[in-house]
Amino acid sequence: MTTAAPSGDADVSRAAARRIACAVVAAEVRRWRGNGQTLAEPNDWSDVLAIGDDGLGLDSMEQLGALGTLAETFCLDDALLGREPPRTVGDWIDWIMRGQASGDGRMTVRTSGSTGSPKPCSHAIADLLGEAAFLATQFSDRRRVVALVPAHHLYGIIWTALLPAALGVPVVARALGTPLDLIAGDLVVAVPDQWRAILRLTRALPADVVGVSSAGPLDGRLAADLLAAGLARLVDIYGSSETSGIAMRDLPATAYALLPRWQLVPSGHDDANDAWQLRDDRGGRYDLPDHIERIGERSLRPIGRRDGAVQVGGNNVWPMRIADLLRTIDGVADAAVRLHIDGRLKAFVVPHDDRDREKLSASIEQAIAERLASPERPKTIRFGPALPRDAMGKLCDWT
Repeated sequence: MTTAAPSGDADVSRAAARRIACAVVAAEVRRWRGNGQTLAEPNDWSDVLAIGDDGLGLDSMEQLGALGTLAETFCLDDALLGREPPRTVGDWIDWIMRGQASGDGRMTVRTSGSTGSPKPCSHAIADLLGEAAFLATQFSDRRRVVALVPAHHLYGIIWTALLPAALGVPVVARALGTPLDLIAGDLVVAVPDQWRAILRLTRALPADVVGVSSAGPLDGRLAADLLAAGLARLVDIYGSSETSGIAMRDLPATAYALLPRWQLVPSGHDDANDAWQLRDDRGGRYDLPDHIERIGERSLRPIGRRDGAVQVGGNNVWPMRIADLLRTIDGVADAAVRLHIDGRLKAFVVPHDDRDREKLSASIEQAIAERLASPERPKTIRFGPALPRDAMGKLCDWT
């Protein structure tokens, strides 16, 4: 039986809007600059902070870009701007709050682009607030949210902006490599790689600290070690940029329980591994990000990623399969493949430390020529010590 989520407030709170807006702008400015120029930590941006030379230091083009980014994220219109261009962070937030009152109530995020070009995903704000309201009933005893993830991805938006507002508790930002200063009653929001680092950096966790993880598979052994180190509870969230949260599990359980707005319905596909789709409470249908095993009416277990094909020269090719092939080459520790802006594939290869780069490159070129069809062959290969990942721990683009 489906349990309805609490309705919550109809609008995003000002504090939550500020956290999301500052994270979105900071991420975009860093992407635009791409040269290591420092930018103040977005969690420290107050309403009175100037956005120009005497504050954030955004030039005129960056300020226009920030407006465009905020307009896309919060579905805003220039008719809602004041008679003067925004001069402070508070002016940005005022614009967003006016949009809350008169807009269509949607928020747009972009996928990480880990299986192709990043794409926009639009969500009804009511759905996101409803998800946060339901989660608040599951974590009603938490007294503070500790954010290790930014709020420009959906995971961070829900868990470090909307959920704290629904709970009525403060949110504090922390970064690994500095003291976490955890206390009883904390809810720590992180991704698997961060949890792995926390386990190595922390000798013992305080009592009554709860953790949540998403944005990638959480290894069962890692979860067991975190619980053994003193974590009172560890919750793993299954979802995507297209759907937001789909299901959750309390470790060490392996099955995920669906969140209230979702149902599993037959997909109508002949493939037994692709037998199920999601249906939301409005009747909309969505593909799951993985092939799943259905467990009863309200639970599932992911059993393998969907194929993620892209088109190269009119041919379907599978970047993940090509990356798997590259990993089989002697001397390759890890690899990633994605679509280049020119429409061909490109690869990023992490070599074993003891491998001669020129010899490994020759081996890769030979394997590509012998084992891949022309559209499948990466046209550029970059080497590096680790795959490029964003602040959420997801694979990101490279140049």
